[in-house]
Amino acid sequence: MQVEELAPKIEELGGAILSGIRSAANDADMRAVSGLTDSGDASFNVDLAAEKTVQKWLRRCPVPLAAYTEDVGFVCEHDSPQYVLVVDALDGSRAFRAGLETACVSIAVAQFRGKDETRFKDIALSYLWETKGDTVFAARAGRGATITREGRAVAPFPSVARGLEDMAWGFEVCGRPAKELFCIIGDLINASAVRGGCFLLNSTTFAVSRIVLGRFDAYVDVGARVVEEMPGSVEPMFEAGQKQVLGLFPYDIAAAYLIAKEAGIVMTDAYGEPLDDRRLLGSGPETRLSCIAASNSLLHERIMGYINAKFDELSQRPNA
Repeated sequence: MQVEELAPKIEELGGAILSGIRSAANDADMRAVSGLTDSGDASFNVDLAAEKTVQKWLRRCPVPLAAYTEDVGFVCEHDSPQYVLVVDALDGSRAFRAGLETACVSIAVAQFRGKDETRFKDIALSYLWETKGDTVFAARAGRGATITREGRAVAPFPSVARGLEDMAWGFEVCGRPAKELFCIIGDLINASAVRGGCFLLNSTTFAVSRIVLGRFDAYVDVGARVVEEMPGSVEPMFEAGQKQVLGLFPYDIAAAYLIAKEAGIVMTDAYGEPLDDRRLLGSGPETRLSCIAASNSLLHERIMGYINAKFDELSQRPNA
């Protein structure tokens, strides 16, 4: 089966998830914690409703597929599936619970090469649906990205911003060591907050989609690099009651990755290395990711220069 033949089925699944979470938006118990996801993150009742929609769809899908979802993890009930779905049924649960628009339904389809062998470069088809609006982002590998708003096509329009001071950008803090994180990004916030803007949206997919639209210039998540280079940063999180070091996992960014790539967005990890060969399926420490996305290569280069300089500076401090 060609991946484009799957597109109508993926669109059907995305529509079903949207319908379910929108109908649950005003439920009194929507904000309640229902358990933990496969990565150890909190799962809310609205996430549970979205996950049930995904699992029901998978059971009746006539195409043999493997799947990786945020709540359940890896599922494969077929001997040799050709494709695997990577689903974050509600990326931005905390924002959605608060009635904010910064959340997306995220689905990517990749060539399945095995649970440990499938990589980001295997993603062939991606969709993002805004939960509060009518905008849909889609991409096919090698065929470009498309945006549809209220049934009409909108061209991707990444900005041409070049400087850090004028940069509008998003970042993330959930499950990251906050003290050390702000030691890295604090000066960037100070530099850009007035002329550009810095935004904590609680949804990587929504933030990256703003770059595709030309509303943002960049997205910065250095949490995994902080944990890797500052192992002492983890202990205060545990002492404060955060028993799980979370972060950015492949399911968070799988769909946004292909859409951004096909729209000409530069996206790497926080070391400036490509994500193509990173594992796509999993949510343990070995698959935790960092992400630097920018609307153009020059801005990405300047963000990386800033980040590398800050890590070098902190490494020289006593007890760093």
